[in-house]
Amino acid sequence: MKKTGFQPQQNGFAFINSWTFEQTEEHEMKQSLVKSSDSASSTLAPRMAAISGTFMPLVRQWVSSAAPQNFGLCGGMAAAALDYYSLGKPTPRGKGINDLPTSATPDGAKLRRYLFNRQIESMQQNFPKLIGWMIIEHIDLPFISGDGPAWLLEQTKGEWATLKGHLDAGRPWPLTIIGTSTSPFHNHQILAHGYDDPGDGTGTLFVYDMNCPDKDNTIRLDFRGAILQAQETCADERRGALRGFFCNDYRPAQPPDVRF
Repeated sequence: MKKTGFQPQQNGFAFINSWTFEQTEEHEMKQSLVKSSDSASSTLAPRMAAISGTFMPLVRQWVSSAAPQNFGLCGGMAAAALDYYSLGKPTPRGKGINDLPTSATPDGAKLRRYLFNRQIESMQQNFPKLIGWMIIEHIDLPFISGDGPAWLLEQTKGEWATLKGHLDAGRPWPLTIIGTSTSPFHNHQILAHGYDDPGDGTGTLFVYDMNCPDKDNTIRLDFRGAILQAQETCADERRGALRGFFCNDYRPAQPPDVRF
């Protein structure tokens, strides 16, 4: 078993990932995701370019129509928690599950905007890959061998090895996890801070999941079948069964010094 020093009850946010956005924020979020869908072809195969002229407009329509009014900041919260932890700064956790930062105070407004900006950055960096994987999972493509979930399993095996490298070096790392839902908004980003690998084709991830804050959650993995099998302590019925994950393109940022 390998664990970093990150502790969700100390280094994660105590408040839950449940936000209501202003109209301008909602528009900015949706536009960022639609732009990400335009870059999804680069995560698939060179032959994707040959069909992108007719195929990608359908993907943009799919993404835009799926955007809800309320959406989480999971990617922003995962990146921000890692920002504070990596710099040895105390995380402005809040006082409890419903104590979300708001614009009512200067520090609350500053923290909320920081989390929102980190979410947009995470979407720009990681949603093209998410959309690409979802396309392969749900749409029969002529240049992908095997069905979608089997392809996701093989890709996830490589990501598992990459993730263990980060954690072995003492670095918690953000992940994008992908279920069976056809809505990209039902998929999720979390922060892995430890793992166990018994060497038999199974494993366990220890994660900070902002949908179930202030406790240590786990994901038990089984890579031995035709598709990935997993048991999550913070599962989401809307997302469906976990079918794959990848290590985020994380780039550190300077978090604000706020009292919250």
